[in-house]
Amino acid sequence: MALYIDSAYLDDIMNVAATVPVAGVTTNPSILLAARQRSQNLTPEDILSRLLQQLRGDIFMQPGATSEEEMHAQALAYIQANPNQVIPKIPMTHTGMRVARRLKQQGHRIAFTAVTSVTQAYSAALISADFIIPYFGRLERSGIDASERIAEMADLLHNHNFPTRILAASIKTVDEATRALLAGAHDLTVAPETLLDMLSDPLTEEAIERFTRDWQTMNKL
Repeated sequence: MALYIDSAYLDDIMNVAATVPVAGVTTNPSILLAARQRSQNLTPEDILSRLLQQLRGDIFMQPGATSEEEMHAQALAYIQANPNQVIPKIPMTHTGMRVARRLKQQGHRIAFTAVTSVTQAYSAALISADFIIPYFGRLERSGIDASERIAEMADLLHNHNFPTRILAASIKTVDEATRALLAGAHDLTVAPETLLDMLSDPLTEEAIERFTRDWQTMNKL
């Protein structure tokens, strides 16, 4: 199982990576835009380059193009920055499936993003996609029980011995992280502040405060 940072804002990423045992970073065009709107004036290529310099884990990058040839070219350009670390996130569309099949035939790892149905998960697994990425929060907002849907995907992959991993995204709270894990997600990608929240709990804080007080009292005796 692995945790990823769902962000493109470098300061947040480095701050969290210094504390949380993360396996890498996931981005998409919306996340890249959010970083730009926070005055991080870097191109996607610049961000990828800096992440590769500072992190050893996998970096997920999503092409913004919609045509097959442009999407394939953008995905290859990202991969070529470091084939051992970069994984393209391909949209689960007809065009995306054609691009993904080409990339797999060329020997590259791929992830399908915005996978929402069991049949999509099955189709991705049939071409040996390395990851499928369901959006927990988006499923919930659409009226779908995200835990149940992820559990169905997990059962499918397990029952057919598919190696494809479920990387649950759109995790905004610790409760959502817990539900996704218990439903069978292999990995999570989580916003920086929520990753830090996952390390804390009021009962833990209460216990530590008691230990601190007792330590101080003991040293006064």
